[in-house]
Amino acid sequence: MLDLVSDTIRKYNMLSDGERVLVALSGGADSVSLLLAFRELGYSAFAVHVNHHLRGEESDRDEVFCRDLCQRLGVTLYVEHVDVRSYYKESGKSVEEAARVLRYKALNKRAGDCKIATAHNLDDCFETTLFNLVRGCGIGGLTGIPPVRDNIIRPLIGVSRAEILEFLESRGETFVTDSTNLEDDCSRNIIRLNVIPELERINPSLLKTYKSSLENFESAENYIDSEAEKLLEGSEYAFPEDCDDFVLATALGKILRKNGVEPSKQKIDELKSLVKTGGKVNLKKGVYAVCKNGRLEITGEREFAPEPLRLSDTGCYNWGTAVIEFTEISQFDISTYNKRSLKWLMDKDRITGGLTVRSYRGSEKIKLSGNGFTSTVKKLLADVPAGNRQLVPIISDDLGAVFVTGHGVSERVSCGEHTTTALKINVREKFDKRDD
Repeated sequence: MLDLVSDTIRKYNMLSDGERVLVALSGGADSVSLLLAFRELGYSAFAVHVNHHLRGEESDRDEVFCRDLCQRLGVTLYVEHVDVRSYYKESGKSVEEAARVLRYKALNKRAGDCKIATAHNLDDCFETTLFNLVRGCGIGGLTGIPPVRDNIIRPLIGVSRAEILEFLESRGETFVTDSTNLEDDCSRNIIRLNVIPELERINPSLLKTYKSSLENFESAENYIDSEAEKLLEGSEYAFPEDCDDFVLATALGKILRKNGVEPSKQKIDELKSLVKTGGKVNLKKGVYAVCKNGRLEITGEREFAPEPLRLSDTGCYNWGTAVIEFTEISQFDISTYNKRSLKWLMDKDRITGGLTVRSYRGSEKIKLSGNGFTSTVKKLLADVPAGNRQLVPIISDDLGAVFVTGHGVSERVSCGEHTTTALKINVREKFDKRDD
């Protein structure tokens, strides 16, 4: 198993040799084996256990197990407690989605500049592929769970659950089991407990076959994605008549996402027809696709900007279609962060007055950290359709703009050697759905 993990880390460039990494430790077999693998491979690993308080005594049992395990292994462990029940009632999300949101928020709070390693394995990936097929998907859905997404890495993605259990047995390590995983009362558990065993009766080497197919799916997806990128140059798009249908669909999906429209088969089919016949279609309120003389352009009508929102504390804020997350980092040490990460961090003590989330104003200017020059906010938003620019979150203090979504913080509030407390900013769309 160690060789598989090491090969996966190298293949997807997950970590540098000896790099420090955060392990999301539930206490289950997968996460325990991941923590052990990192230690044996020479990585500096620490762990975070998130107690969701959804399973009563069983949740507390898992926390105690993780504490005992890390103490025995000499691994630093942080335990985060989250109130999933209150959050899902307030947010309207499902219990599972609410738990996922709070879990990743807790992990990111502790991660700093470190990657977050989750213990998704080959079985999980196969279950996701089947789940996507049942719902309907393109070639991207066939690839299951991505090995890397943002700062999340999944070194066990090429390891089967059977190989994980064999690894733990060889080390004499125990683990805990989430009893809800044994109940076939949700789609994923039905696939895991009922569907896959039947498929294994047909093909006992099911996962081995799937792993081989997965490499083909990934290669095809990467090729189609690279070809689609070649079509997307400039603000207007011209597609050749002999353009491959998969490449065209992928390119159109990218165009929709760039303009704040969630791709769907219906939307992509509308754009395909538009490319062939010309005309104009409404993609969503204030966003239109126009095709004339074989060229496709996304245009916008000015939408009403959300009211400015004064921020009172750290946490999550909804503004328009965006969710802005503020996380406070105490005892800040700049030496543990690289230049890329510092773009999203403010020195709390350099902020003047309070913070407000709002749209950009006229010709206001900002000197971004690390740029060395001053630019207008409008120029920074040049790639955003004119009708949507008012919907891009700008964060300001009492002296003016200090953060532009997609570009980073102002030099005026950037972190330095004397920073003691930092604020980490993360902006995402409300419809942005990530893997568990």
